[in-house]
Amino acid sequence: MDLTAYQQHWETALNGGIYPEEYQPYLELNEARFKRITKTFTPSSEFTAAVQGITKPSHWIIITEPWCGDAAQSVPLLLKLIHQIPNAGFTLELRDQSTLIDQYLTNGGKGIPKVIVRNEQGIDLFVWGPRTREAQELFNELKAEGVELKVLHESLHGWYAKDQGKTLELELLTLIQALF
Repeated sequence: MDLTAYQQHWETALNGGIYPEEYQPYLELNEARFKRITKTFTPSSEFTAAVQGITKPSHWIIITEPWCGDAAQSVPLLLKLIHQIPNAGFTLELRDQSTLIDQYLTNGGKGIPKVIVRNEQGIDLFVWGPRTREAQELFNELKAEGVELKVLHESLHGWYAKDQGKTLELELLTLIQALF
């Protein structure tokens, strides 16, 4: 689906009936995060300059869900970065309405967002997600310490706020430069 269809799905979900009722607060909070990041994030001039020479087409598939906090933090960044890449297109895929995620598990789980970048022939060039290395390390440390879920989420979202997309941008740039 394109971004408009995804946003329409999110709007429908906010009115109830798509996800379990306990997801409602996450849908609302993540909508605010998504909108804020969309308004405030600008790709760096270094990223933009580095990708301008890309001539090979690529298709980016982002597996996501509006209830996912990591997706709310990363998908707006990803979309803005993809828009800087010549000949790059994207689609958004709902994790819970597709089986594609089953081919891209993270440690046996369906962690999202997951990004699959393919060439014109549909061959995977690289896969990224569900978090940057730094965010994943923080998540793993807090989980190993047994902190309660609320504290884990607060710490992780605090990291995202402080990082402001810089780490994700750098990780993607490294992957892109290795291929194009």
